[in-house]
Amino acid sequence: MEIHMQKIGMIRPDVNPKNSSLDLDVDWSIEYLDTHLNQVKFCIILRSLNQFKSDFKIDGYVELEKFEKFDQEDVSKLIFNKACSVFMEMISLTRESTLILSNPENLSGFGSEDISSTLFN
Repeated sequence: MEIHMQKIGMIRPDVNPKNSSLDLDVDWSIEYLDTHLNQVKFCIILRSLNQFKSDFKIDGYVELEKFEKFDQEDVSKLIFNKACSVFMEMISLTRESTLILSNPENLSGFGSEDISSTLFN
């Protein structure tokens, strides 16, 4: 069996929590389509509750080997565990951060004209 994630989407709150630790209560649901075929499509939605309200969605499919039985309970556990892991990584990747360029003069050779002429010529 192979599990493929095709689309991942996340809607974060506008304001980041200021705590150094984040406790998440998560409500989740999985919907399966075409469970009688060798390729079962799924959509999992995670909704965090409490202080960090956000929605997270993964669309994908499970590819079964020939004559392999689709066990919805076991597959749901696997997908949920992976979705939680990806969700935590996405929270970390999309956190608020500031980048300060210490010497912007060194970037003068990368003006929009230079980039566009390089890309389109």
